[in-house]
Amino acid sequence: MKFGNLENIYYFIFPILILFLMILGMKKRNSVLKILRIERDRKIYFIKIISIIFGSILIYVALLSPQKLLKEKEIEVEGNNIYILVDTSRSMLAEDVYPNRIELGKRVIKKILRGIKEDKIGIIPFSDSAYIQMPLTEDYSIGENYVNSIDTNLISGGGTKIIDALKIANNSFKEINTEKKIVLIVSDGGEEEKDVADFVKTNNIIVYSIGIGTAKGEVIPDYKNGKRNGFIKNNKGAIVVSKLNTSFLKKLSNLSKGKYYEVNNLNDNSKEFVSDIKNIDKDKLSNEKISIYQKYYQYFTLIGIIFILFGYFFNRRLSYEE
Repeated sequence: MKFGNLENIYYFIFPILILFLMILGMKKRNSVLKILRIERDRKIYFIKIISIIFGSILIYVALLSPQKLLKEKEIEVEGNNIYILVDTSRSMLAEDVYPNRIELGKRVIKKILRGIKEDKIGIIPFSDSAYIQMPLTEDYSIGENYVNSIDTNLISGGGTKIIDALKIANNSFKEINTEKKIVLIVSDGGEEEKDVADFVKTNNIIVYSIGIGTAKGEVIPDYKNGKRNGFIKNNKGAIVVSKLNTSFLKKLSNLSKGKYYEVNNLNDNSKEFVSDIKNIDKDKLSNEKISIYQKYYQYFTLIGIIFILFGYFFNRRLSYEE
């Protein structure tokens, strides 16, 4: 026999409190009866107190969830391993979506984390380089904390090199020997990288992508020491206008039998990713041992209530002193 809810152990205060109140009430009652010259049956009153206290203790034990181990068995945990590749280049500061591309992308990722179940998720920010910010995990709550810390200062450089993020994700997939290599790219696309498509095809990576931004595009704010300082310019001194590169992201998704989604102020179909990923055949992630218990709290609760009711309704016999 063991207890499954030991966190309720502090409720032991209630039986003690009930005993204290009953003793206090008994003393006051004795003083009143003595003044009125009324004599009570001490045995009956003693049984009444013991019944109520014993019933309270049984209910307290029920709160601790008494249980007995019946058997243990091993089950297979199935799901997919998915890396989210997050673009942190300076173009993600463009404000053609509200409040800007990177903040909107972060909101989308957090919605996805709240919708996904069973799969393992990792996060790889990328710009001129990339790194694993969060390894593959089923702890989605900690994932939101990592997402909150993402900004365009996370990686120096400010460019968009998806290939580096894909290489890191691919190496991680190889280490865990997973059958399916799934990535979700959250980006404005940047400029098309010629070697990306070949890398995706050669390594059998399934690419889902979410395009953040608009085809019309927008200028990119330039920040120095946290303060806005005009707009980013090219080598010729002209202000750079960053546009969503839909064709590049679609190309990667179509090539790998993934899917492309788009998010802007007027359209957001990224929520379809959660349902789409559920329809993919799951890989075996791990074996877990589970324990099956027989619960006994209901018996303690029932008997406890019976004792409390018995004590409460037990007849009291009083007699007047002559």
